[in-house]
Amino acid sequence: MAENGASNSQESRIEPDAASKELAESIFRRVREKKESYKRYNFERSQEEAFATFFDLAQEFTTIDSIYQICVAVLREFFELESRLYVMNPKRSRLELVCTSESGLVPESRRDRAAVSLVEHPTQEDSAWFFPIRGNQALASFLTFLGHTIILGVFQVFPKEPLSERKHFFLEKFTNRIGYNLHQKMLVQQNIDHIKFINQLVSDIEHNVISPNLYYKLFLLRLKKMIRSYGEVAGRIEEISRESGIACRSATDSLGGAAATLRSTNKELQSEFHALSKHYEHTSLFLETLFRKDHFQKGTYVLRKQSCNFRTEIIEPLLDRYSKQFAKKGITVDYRLENVPDEQVTLFVDKGLISQVFDNFFSNAVKYTDAIGDQLGNKVKLFSISRQILKDFFGEDKPGVRFNFFTTGTSLTPEQAERIFEEGFRVGSQAESGTGHGLNFVNNVVGIHGGQVGCEPQVCGNTIYFVLPFKQ
Repeated sequence: MAENGASNSQESRIEPDAASKELAESIFRRVREKKESYKRYNFERSQEEAFATFFDLAQEFTTIDSIYQICVAVLREFFELESRLYVMNPKRSRLELVCTSESGLVPESRRDRAAVSLVEHPTQEDSAWFFPIRGNQALASFLTFLGHTIILGVFQVFPKEPLSERKHFFLEKFTNRIGYNLHQKMLVQQNIDHIKFINQLVSDIEHNVISPNLYYKLFLLRLKKMIRSYGEVAGRIEEISRESGIACRSATDSLGGAAATLRSTNKELQSEFHALSKHYEHTSLFLETLFRKDHFQKGTYVLRKQSCNFRTEIIEPLLDRYSKQFAKKGITVDYRLENVPDEQVTLFVDKGLISQVFDNFFSNAVKYTDAIGDQLGNKVKLFSISRQILKDFFGEDKPGVRFNFFTTGTSLTPEQAERIFEEGFRVGSQAESGTGHGLNFVNNVVGIHGGQVGCEPQVCGNTIYFVLPFKQ
């Protein structure tokens, strides 16, 4: 006991540093202020219990959706008040109705732009009161969508009778508690989204950068072999030159053959250099796109849109790059775009990301296109690319451009077609290398461009497509 007493006495004499002392003084001061404030508030017993219930459940349930439901449930259960909760959507930068006491959570797919507006102060309109949901000023900078305000949303309450001053004051304070808890949950969700994005980015780097760069090794090995051939030819020419005095005509013939070999080798070198250069340009474009600082700051892909001619800037360079691989696999490429001049199809996209979307389709075509029998009994392996203009696809006077990628082979089942864009899902031959990440990447990139993806199994193969909005 004596030892414990001495130990406690020694610990009590530990002198805090200046920063810790200042923090302790600040906390104790705020505790005293809050103590006095609650005496002045003089909340009713039911109001105190409502606060306690809200705080307990806000800790027990961790998701943002659960907070939404708790907000409206507490007012209904304790005071028989109906309410609606409107919250700013950080990704769409708009106010949306997320939950009501009458019907509960609004499904995300139905959360449209709210008919109400943000308010700076409590406002009465008809039979409803609108209270601003304020976040934590000290943490405002961590939610980038807030800008110069800390208002996260609006809490709409429908009292059955005019609010007394005390009830109005309680609802203001209750809404403030909603704001602070919602702010915390948004920060947690934002951090979770950032972590998911970093994991996604790592997968994108592995799938779209590291693996394709293995082609460099093949290019260099072929170049090394050709350069060695140049050395052998040079040796032959030197030998022939030394012997030219003995057999002049024979030497001339030999020199001609050597020159022909040099020209042929030089042509092959130029072809390999062209392929290496194209691969380098393509990879560099995606590296620049992938490692933008904005991606890491925002926790998602940040688009840099520009006008892009898909035919000349994306499709034809990829056809040139993949031509040898298609030929080696015996795959016929059918490339046709709808008979509409390119200048009439204006698409504003992030060229680096969309180029990689097309690259994934080409890469999959090389891996998974399989032979089928035509009407004459011949085996055919076909990869087809086409384009369609879809009127009003995204709404009235909002057309879309659909790019179709058809490959011959075994038709997917409806379930496989539904799941093909899921992360890690694969339906191809396990003998082919792959991670099941490529089409998930396609889905993500097309989605942030405001587009849609899909898969349509055919009798003798499958069509995978995506649709992007465009201006006429």
